[in-house]
Amino acid sequence: MRGAAIRLARAQWAPLTALAVLTLVSALLAVAVPSRTTAGYDRAVAAAVGPGADIRVRGEAAGSTAFSGVPSEAALGANAIAWQQRLPRSLSDVVGEPESSVTSPGNAVEGRFSRPRLLYLGWEPGAWRRIRVVTGQPAYNKPGQTSGDMQAMVAKAYADRLGHKTGDLITISGMSVRITGLYEPLNPADPFWAPRARILHPTVEFLPKTTIEADAGTALIDSAGYTRLTRDPRTKLTYEWRFPVRTGAVSAGQARAMGRDLDAFRSAVEGRADLFPCEVSTALDNRLKEFTGRLRTAQSVIGLASGGLVAVAAGVLLLAAGLLGERLRPVLGVMRARGASLRQLAGPACGLTALAAVPSAVLGYAAGRLLDAGPPQTVSIYAIAVLVVVVLGVSAVTVLRERGGGLGSVTDRRDDLVAARPSRRRLVLDVLLVTLAVIGVVLLRERGASAGTDPLIAAVPVLLGAALGVLVLRVYPVLLRAAGPFLRRRSGAVAFIGVARASRQNLVGALPLVVLLLAAVVAGFTATVDTALRTGQERASWAETGAEARVEAGPLDDAALRRIRTAPGVTGAVRARVIVGATTATDPAPVTVVGVDVDAYRKLAPEVPGIPDSGVLASPLAARTLGSGDAALSRAGMDPIRVKPSAQIESFPGQETGSAFVIVPYRMVAGATGFPSQVFVAGHDIDAKVLRAASGNDVVMRRDVLRDMTRLPLVSVVHDTFRDGALAGGTFGLLAVLLVLVVGARARGRTIAHLRALGLSRRQSRGLALVEIAPVLLCAVGAGWVLGLLLPEITGPVVDLRPYTGGFAVTAHVPGVSALLGLLGALLLAAAAAVAVDRAFDTDPGNVLRTGDS
Repeated sequence: MRGAAIRLARAQWAPLTALAVLTLVSALLAVAVPSRTTAGYDRAVAAAVGPGADIRVRGEAAGSTAFSGVPSEAALGANAIAWQQRLPRSLSDVVGEPESSVTSPGNAVEGRFSRPRLLYLGWEPGAWRRIRVVTGQPAYNKPGQTSGDMQAMVAKAYADRLGHKTGDLITISGMSVRITGLYEPLNPADPFWAPRARILHPTVEFLPKTTIEADAGTALIDSAGYTRLTRDPRTKLTYEWRFPVRTGAVSAGQARAMGRDLDAFRSAVEGRADLFPCEVSTALDNRLKEFTGRLRTAQSVIGLASGGLVAVAAGVLLLAAGLLGERLRPVLGVMRARGASLRQLAGPACGLTALAAVPSAVLGYAAGRLLDAGPPQTVSIYAIAVLVVVVLGVSAVTVLRERGGGLGSVTDRRDDLVAARPSRRRLVLDVLLVTLAVIGVVLLRERGASAGTDPLIAAVPVLLGAALGVLVLRVYPVLLRAAGPFLRRRSGAVAFIGVARASRQNLVGALPLVVLLLAAVVAGFTATVDTALRTGQERASWAETGAEARVEAGPLDDAALRRIRTAPGVTGAVRARVIVGATTATDPAPVTVVGVDVDAYRKLAPEVPGIPDSGVLASPLAARTLGSGDAALSRAGMDPIRVKPSAQIESFPGQETGSAFVIVPYRMVAGATGFPSQVFVAGHDIDAKVLRAASGNDVVMRRDVLRDMTRLPLVSVVHDTFRDGALAGGTFGLLAVLLVLVVGARARGRTIAHLRALGLSRRQSRGLALVEIAPVLLCAVGAGWVLGLLLPEITGPVVDLRPYTGGFAVTAHVPGVSALLGLLGALLLAAAAAVAVDRAFDTDPGNVLRTGDS
């Protein structure tokens, strides 16, 4: 019995090897792809959180209220622990040790300086542990002291830059601060100092309620100095407990929970009654909100692509298992005719399949983990288990097909694709599949951008592909039957014989058609969406910048405009005058007036979308302010102008979307001098530094805007996943073609040998190989590619790429040249594989005829 099993395995080595290799590759991808995608999500959320994303509990108190709430350093630390205990789980898992501080208001330093100075007094226990005194001695205030000089330390960089030294006296708001020592940080690169730059060196701030710049710094005091500050009820101290976020500990799965838990933490902080009022401040809110929006889009589109890729892999495995079953049918038929039960048939059928699939699945999982593409995902184990069960299920079906018994189960059946008549059961299944696809599309469009996270909705491309495959399988035999009479009348026999052999394929032989169709759907969808994303970002960069470069200038004279136009690489420039704060006599709402020659601007930058023809253009908000008739706009320094909007404009480069602005011809505001200007610059290879030197103002380069968009978190994840998905889908499709060719090569070689004996040449044999595979390739790839191109439109709101294009809508879904070249290359590879297999299994006619076969 054991010897018989070994002989059977040797006889079926080709399909067994193919099944083992395909199972290994599928298991490897089932582990590596989800892990790599999740790792990309985690890297993206870390980049989105970025530096300075800490959670701060901040409160203000003075006098006895301040001292009773925080009487000592121990109380300051105890409050930090109390806040930490109130942190929800998603936040407490990603924050570091709390950092506590107390800071006095910034007071102006008395004296005459080139620029005003502000000095803060800070009690920072954490800072004391991270500095070393280089001159003088640490600050020490006597406990209970209420008068005299306040002892404090300042950073050496602060003292050197502002001309202080040890022993100097600084007077602020009637208080004398004595500098007892100068210090330096033990580690300037310590993240602790990032939000505390004012402690290490002077920073530039504005004086309260003014736009006057001042040099600001913080002097460190001890706990006794803090106690002294609390004795003055007029000094309102700022208490801050900072929880630094460890960006490496934040995962994409925590992002949504963190956003929700921040609101819960705010409520807990505001509800605390045993301390002065405090509130939570953090930059995480907006960052997490933006990231979750992009993550939702990424998960949706990647979910659609991944669902198709899983279906392609499953289809290839089903094809391999089905071909193995077809090869085993004669053996099983003979065993059944000799009285073997179905249980006895299950041994060789399911045993061989399990021998090829199970060890390969285990090896594939191990290889995927060794790649260390990212954190392990539970879904990988489920996917591998489902694939193995499906493969074993095909073997079980193969056994059940022999329940009729006898050799008749093999010899009396005719299940050619062209000759077979679909049963009622198959008709019901086809209708059910199409119905599920339609329902899935309806649900997907109703669910919107979050639909891709639902496995049922993410399977819509698979359902659509399968439904289209059903239709193609219905039409495919009709086309082959129609081609037969036409080719029969032609002089050459290669085309007729090739189509005839293609018609003799059964449903298992036609399974490559469905696999190729799904692979083409995945490739077409990913190529289309990827190109749409790139095109949308390109258009968005034009919409935001307005030209290849935009100069943000103050009052601009003609000499500066000439220097801009003569800068290297500049081919043209259009000036716009921007007047903010204009109002009408009937409505005090401010309107920004932008004077520009729209015709000249449209010629300069035709790539900028959404610019109507010349005339007076008003934003929607400005149109409501101005009304439908003539309106007079005026402000100080500008002569009144009468405008009547001829059209609306949603956005204009340099103006915030949704704001009130009106575009008027430049001549209407040419006489208004002293107002800022913008210069839109066209050209090639423009040097931003040269342009900035020529204009003396800030320059916004379109290429920089585009680069920032393409470097947004998750953009690289989407691009890489789409690229890998298209390559993997194409590879699986080619493997399906190669599998069918190799497994059926021996039988085909015997047939070709007989044809060679009848006069078929080697060259005609190669042509016959191409004709045999051409109907499947053209029908499957053509139909699948068209569905892939239409899929972004079918899925509608799911493929919403605006989070990656600055809110700019993307409507163009056309694959790029590289995608079309890739499709052509895949077809050529499939054709080359057919020719190569034909050559590899070319059999001498004499050897075949000597076997005694008729």
